[in-house]
Amino acid sequence: MDKLNAISVFCKVVETQSFTQTAIQQNISVAMASKLVSQLEEQLKTRLLQRTTRKIVPTEAGLLYYQRCQPILAELQDAEASISNLASALQGKLHISVPRDFGLRFIAPNLGLFLHANPDLEVDIEFNDRLVDLITEGFDLALRIGNLQDSSLVAKKIASSTMHIVGSPDYFAKKGIPQTPEELYQHKIMLYKSNNNQVFWEFINGTRIERLRVQADVMCNSGLALAELAKSGLGIVNLPRFLIENELASGELVEVLADYPQHQIDMNIVYPHRRHLAAKVKAFVDFLSQLGLCQETASNK
Repeated sequence: MDKLNAISVFCKVVETQSFTQTAIQQNISVAMASKLVSQLEEQLKTRLLQRTTRKIVPTEAGLLYYQRCQPILAELQDAEASISNLASALQGKLHISVPRDFGLRFIAPNLGLFLHANPDLEVDIEFNDRLVDLITEGFDLALRIGNLQDSSLVAKKIASSTMHIVGSPDYFAKKGIPQTPEELYQHKIMLYKSNNNQVFWEFINGTRIERLRVQADVMCNSGLALAELAKSGLGIVNLPRFLIENELASGELVEVLADYPQHQIDMNIVYPHRRHLAAKVKAFVDFLSQLGLCQETASNK
């Protein structure tokens, strides 16, 4: 038995609570993953995992063993990463999750540049607004926009953006321009739909925060689609500047309630804790930092 490999498989099973997910991430069969853990238990003469039909959880001894072994494995990974950083060519697989609208507008058109610059790097990128579990699902990093919820991840802020209430000139010509947030109740509102729906819009009024509960005439899980609907004159939307920069510049969309600013939203790269940032992760972080969006939003802070 390769004990180090068995320990690595055991720790991954604890993290994913699944032999199937572990086998996929370790590139071995489910039977082999189970065999390695069983051999480890046999050598230690201790049951490490409780297996049920619904999930797999560590025993008290298993949890203690995981807590002692996981930092050692992390140190080994850090050691390998620090050596890999000496190499000029990046290799291996980089598994990334990015928000759909941001990714389609800014990352997809530029991704070819990153791949050409790193031809030996295999990239698996998922364009999805779903809040992925980086450790369980095997992601190297994710881009997240807005408030961060998982404090166990390392976060690197790469930019900020502002929120803006906008509509088309034709819409405001017909319906009038709201002068206060309360006047939005007289207008057609289109909302972004996600896990954290835009139920309230918050405005900064001096030292006070005004919260406006909005009711949607249209709900959509795509900011780009909402921008298109707003351009067609169907109503008012509240979107980050990076999604409507071109439309504001061209006049296809115009801002209202500019005297009632909103909180900025941050864009962060998040990844599991490592003492040394893997070269492939650092390369992608640098790539994102060099996008025009990041430079423009940084200047608009």
